[in-house]
Amino acid sequence: MKFNLNTENINYVKITYKDNNDFAHCIKAAVRLITERELLACIKTEEIPDIKIPQEVSLGIACDNGLYKTKTILKKIEEEPPYMLFSMEKPADMEYQQKREYFRVKLQEDVTIEFESDGKKIQYSAVTYDISANGVRVELDKDFAFPKDVRILLFFPQKTIDVSALYIRSDEEDQVKKASFRFDDISQSDLDYISQVCFQKQLEERRKALM
Repeated sequence: MKFNLNTENINYVKITYKDNNDFAHCIKAAVRLITERELLACIKTEEIPDIKIPQEVSLGIACDNGLYKTKTILKKIEEEPPYMLFSMEKPADMEYQQKREYFRVKLQEDVTIEFESDGKKIQYSAVTYDISANGVRVELDKDFAFPKDVRILLFFPQKTIDVSALYIRSDEEDQVKKASFRFDDISQSDLDYISQVCFQKQLEERRKALM
């Protein structure tokens, strides 16, 4: 699916980069300018992110008709208080991912990650950090190496969901170690259930904000 890369079509972008210790991080940014050679995005922050410059970054582009992904080069970062500007090479092409990006909510539920290692079945028990109908992030009590293919059991109060998933990456944010997984083979009923859980959680947060 072709996508006309201009500021009118883009809601926001997600930039996945590595810091100077090779830990992966993801930030959500607004697109300020797109030229023939450059894509300029910005975030509002008081701290300069610890980012290696230049480096190849993954770029998720969310727009009204879906989510696109690509890779590009982060060339430089400039301060324009209270904003930080990310100057990147304009991507040459993009890959269409899905019709929409599922919204993610912070939610703490018990989770078990199952996989095989050296012929043995391993079960890693943890707690979710946040979740969407597309995947989940879990909190880690230590650095842990997961294989690419895992099975995840999500223990909701009214339902247990058993789904195969792909390990994406581990990173650290707000001094919390996390591992990200994308659901690989999820039934429509389980997808609908997680979407409903996320929707209810979002409503709760909005109500709290209004009180």
